[in-house]
Amino acid sequence: MKGKINGTTAGIIAGTLVAIGGAIKDSPYEGFKPITFLRSPIVGAIVGTVLASQFKIKDFPVILLSVIGGERIVVETWKIIRAHKPSKFENGEWGIPLKVINNER
Repeated sequence: MKGKINGTTAGIIAGTLVAIGGAIKDSPYEGFKPITFLRSPIVGAIVGTVLASQFKIKDFPVILLSVIGGERIVVETWKIIRAHKPSKFENGEWGIPLKVINNER
């Protein structure tokens, strides 16, 4: 039983790690959004459940990395379908005003 884990539990753990990383990376540019933070653990739990049940993955490192990848694929595909520009790019790349990027005065 050592090293074995439930897919939903692994999904919540992986999703929480992704959410923390995203919050650290994006919060300085677009602020902290609780709903966005909670999205990754929820999607991770769903992806973890599906992966564990369909592919019979039980080893913690394997399911953890698989869920991180699956969660990112699902969330980023949803963003493309939704076609919403992240607010961190409203002022240009990485918060640099578009005037500076385009050499405008």
